[in-house]
Amino acid sequence: MRLRSQLSVLAPAVGLALAASMMVVVSPASAAGPYLELPFSCGTSWTGNSGGSNAHHNYEIDWNLSSGAEDRGKPVLAAAAGTIRWEGGESSAYGNYLEIDHGNGYSTLYAHLDTKLAHNGDAVARGETIGTVGNTDGNSSGISPHLHFEYRNRGSGQSWPDYIRAASFHGDPFDYASGAETYVSQNCGAPRPTGTVSDFSGDGHSDVLGVDASGYLWYYPNNGLAIPSRLQLGYGWGTFKHVMAADFSGDGHADVLGVDASGYLWYYPNNGLAIPSRVQLGYGWGTFKHVMAADFSGDGNADVLGVDADGKLWYYPNNGLSLSTRVQLGYGWGTFKQVMAADFSGDGHADVLGVDASGYLWYYPNNGLAIPSRVQLGYGWGTFKHVFASDFSGDEHADVLGVDASGDLWYYPNNGLAIPSRVQIGNGWSTFPFVM
Repeated sequence: MRLRSQLSVLAPAVGLALAASMMVVVSPASAAGPYLELPFSCGTSWTGNSGGSNAHHNYEIDWNLSSGAEDRGKPVLAAAAGTIRWEGGESSAYGNYLEIDHGNGYSTLYAHLDTKLAHNGDAVARGETIGTVGNTDGNSSGISPHLHFEYRNRGSGQSWPDYIRAASFHGDPFDYASGAETYVSQNCGAPRPTGTVSDFSGDGHSDVLGVDASGYLWYYPNNGLAIPSRLQLGYGWGTFKHVMAADFSGDGHADVLGVDASGYLWYYPNNGLAIPSRVQLGYGWGTFKHVMAADFSGDGNADVLGVDADGKLWYYPNNGLSLSTRVQLGYGWGTFKQVMAADFSGDGHADVLGVDASGYLWYYPNNGLAIPSRVQLGYGWGTFKHVFASDFSGDEHADVLGVDASGDLWYYPNNGLAIPSRVQIGNGWSTFPFVM
C-alpha cells in the first residue's frame, strides 16, 4: 500500500534555485484533469488489478476488497465532482454503468454496477454514493462482482481504448507496471469548504488565474501542486482595474469578479469551468486601491473587501449574491503595496494579509469579523509584482503565492501559520497585470 504525502516534495529552503515549470500553452482538450480519490468508502482497503483480464486494452482497473469479503452491494463513490453524462443498463457491454463528466474533456467510468443511484444529468460531489458494486454484464453471465473503472479523456480526439488514461488516487499513481496495487480510500466525503479563493475547478485545491498583457483571461488548473497547462476563459480584461476569483455563489467553484474601467463591479458565475455571463454588483469602485473577494463572514459565500482612496478597509457582506451595507475594518491601508484576503488560519473565515510600504508581509487574523491584531510573516516582499493567498495545497489553510521581480511564480506553503519555504511553479509572469 502506498499513501505518499503530496507535500513530501515541498521542502526546499527559501531562495533555493529550483527547476522552473514553464508556462505551456495547450488546447483545452489537453488541460489538466480532476484530482481523483478512490471510488470507495473512507478507510476501506481495495486492491486494483490492471493486468489480470483479457478484456483490458489500456489502463482499465478492476477493483475488489482486499479483505476477500463479498464485494456485491458495497458503495461506489464518485472519484471527483462532475455531472453524469452517460449511463447504461444491464444489457450493455459494461452492464449497469455510469460515466461522470469532470470537465476539460475528462471523465470516469464505473461499470458492472449492481444498482445505480444517479442518472444522466445529475450533478454529483466527490465522495457521493452513485451506485453499488455488482457483476452485471451484457456480454456474459457469471462474472465475479467487482468495479471496473476507467479514467478517460474523451476530449483528446482519440477513440476508445486510446483515450483511457493512467489514473492516480489521492495523488498516488496506480502501479500499472506490476499490474496490481492496494489502496486505503481517502474519499472521506467531508465537504470541501465553499467560499474559497481561486478554486476554479472545485476540487479543494486553489488554481491560478491570470490576465496576460493582451487582456486574455487564463485558467491554470492545479495538477498535483503544479500548473503545467492552461485554458482560455475570455478576452478584453486588459482594461479592468481589479480582477479576482472566489466562490461568490457558494457552490464550491470559484467565480470571477472584476472592476471595469468605468468602476462597475461585475460578477461572472463559474458555469462548467466557463464564465459566459455576468451580473453587475455595484458601481463607484474605480477609485479603490485594492479590491478582493473571500469568505470573510464564514457563511460559504465569498464577500468583497476593498481599500478606498482614503486608505480605509471596508467589508461588503455577500447577501444573496448581492452586496449589503458595508462595515469599516480599519484605516491606514493606503500605503500598502498588496492587500489580499483568504482563510490563512483555517477556521472557515477569511483573514487579511498585506505587504506594507517597507515590504513586510503581515497576517491579520479575522477575530469576530474584525482584525484587531497582526503577525509578521516575512520581509522582502516589496519588489514582488503580485502577491496573493489561496489554498493551493488543499489542506484548508490558505498559502501564499507571489510573482517576483523576475516574473517567477512562487508557492509558499502555510506551515503552522508561517511560510518558511517556497517552491517555484512557473516563470514568465512579469507582464501579467493580474494574477490570482
